[in-house]
Amino acid sequence: MKKTMLAMLMALFSITAFAQRQDSDVTPEKRAENQTKQMTEKLNLSEDQQKQIYNLSLARAQKVKELREAQTIDREQMRASMETFNNEVAKLLTVEQQEKYKTMLEDRRGNGGSRGPRREN
Repeated sequence: MKKTMLAMLMALFSITAFAQRQDSDVTPEKRAENQTKQMTEKLNLSEDQQKQIYNLSLARAQKVKELREAQTIDREQMRASMETFNNEVAKLLTVEQQEKYKTMLEDRRGNGGSRGPRREN
């Protein structure tokens, strides 16, 4: 029984560790490109909007990478960075796009993004 439980715990930890490392090698440029592509598809961004969103996404991805590498990840800094990003993006969007973007953010927050539902403390 103990061996089975130990094996299950080890499997869980290895899966968790793998999942965390899975996207750690993605460059800020690739992250910005992916985010811009996703937003373009969902919000029907113009060429000019795409360039501006890419630049904002790239700046944010580089900032997050710096925080992670320095191992000084502060939830408040991350939250502030995301809030600033969302506010800057909203300024670039039309009213209709802003509504869609707001819905996108609510959906992402509602299901914990791609990581699945968040645990209650």
